[in-house]
Amino acid sequence: MLSARTVAVRILSDIERNLGYSNIAIDSALNEAKLSKQDSALVSMLVYGVLQRKITLDVILENASGKGFKKTHPYVLNVLRVGAYQLLFTDKIPASAVVNEAVKTVKSSKQKFASGFVNALLRKVESEKESIKSSLDTSKDIGFKYSCTKELADLLITDYGYETADLFLKSSLEAPKLFCRDNLFCESKFNPETLTQKGIEVELNSVNGCFSLKGAGNIENLSEFKKGMFFVQDLASQTAIAALDIKADMSVLDVCAAPGGKSFTAAQYVGKEGKVVSCDLYEKRSGLIQNGAKRLNIGIVSAIQNDATVFNSSLGTFDRVICDVPCSGLGVIRRKPEIKYKSVADFKQLAEIQLSILKTSARYLKQDGVLMYSTCTLLKSENRCVVDSFLNENKGFEIIDERTLMPHTDGCDGFYYCILKRNSCG
Repeated sequence: MLSARTVAVRILSDIERNLGYSNIAIDSALNEAKLSKQDSALVSMLVYGVLQRKITLDVILENASGKGFKKTHPYVLNVLRVGAYQLLFTDKIPASAVVNEAVKTVKSSKQKFASGFVNALLRKVESEKESIKSSLDTSKDIGFKYSCTKELADLLITDYGYETADLFLKSSLEAPKLFCRDNLFCESKFNPETLTQKGIEVELNSVNGCFSLKGAGNIENLSEFKKGMFFVQDLASQTAIAALDIKADMSVLDVCAAPGGKSFTAAQYVGKEGKVVSCDLYEKRSGLIQNGAKRLNIGIVSAIQNDATVFNSSLGTFDRVICDVPCSGLGVIRRKPEIKYKSVADFKQLAEIQLSILKTSARYLKQDGVLMYSTCTLLKSENRCVVDSFLNENKGFEIIDERTLMPHTDGCDGFYYCILKRNSCG
């Protein structure tokens, strides 16, 4: 059986090679490896930890090794990252065990000749641990300090100033809370006490129906989850849907809905006499929405394949429209840290697509209807700038609410929403 550290190194190498998402790569590898619960938790901790601090780790390792570091084989580099992460940012594993396991991992690979290099470099990192941590604490370079590209750090500083950018990136290294929502369509009423009795901490939130769980493990194993009593949705999304002021019996269109969380929450507000139409560009993803609605017994949700950039007159008009557009995803880097390392150039074409979706979505609104434009990013070029472009072309709309949510101030994912209302004369 493969060791936890070997599995972690292989996952990191796979993500790097295939540009994959960490959550998908981890789930796939763990299903195949058949590790114990404890080792599986260690793998997840190591992979997310290294991804969160990759740039920081690479700078530290390069400084410690000197010349030739850039020629290090990718597999060996990931062994070093895993080792250095444990030495510098965890305190439960003895340094000797960290180094020994790293050497074992290299010796069991095709790069076994590098075992001496790994041993020497990690021992040097350990010997310089205090000075390394001190330099991190005092550094004003937030790209190095919190592990993100300079261009991303500069963008955040331009949009929000140094202090807010610093606090946001610092929060990106913290574990996010697990937020859930009560499902009113379930025949069995959810009672938080049943989870408390299992040793799970349940904390109710100011948003009605929202609560967070701590110590739940894999919630898919909980009988309450299996019965559809609640579903997972971050506080940010729940806050945004609450701001949309959806009333009972209304009709709601969710134009970019997969995997369906916002549609399911909207359904809680419209009730059994309302209507929610959930769309996605791909048939497979619209199928995911339908399966989720079925699990939760939400019969009023209809999932269909539809291109959000192209107006579809057959959909009709709606009281509320949810326009949660594809974006750079910087608000969820606590969950998907690999997003931090994408080139900012990859984000530049998004605003055009986002504006196209917003303009098309507005055509589905009834007179006096209300639309929510939202993203899970913090870049103003994808948020208020898109809204301003829309308003310049659509004088019949006005902003009635707008908010940017931040992990360090609101305790949730980074998120932006803007509530737009069509005027009766628009």
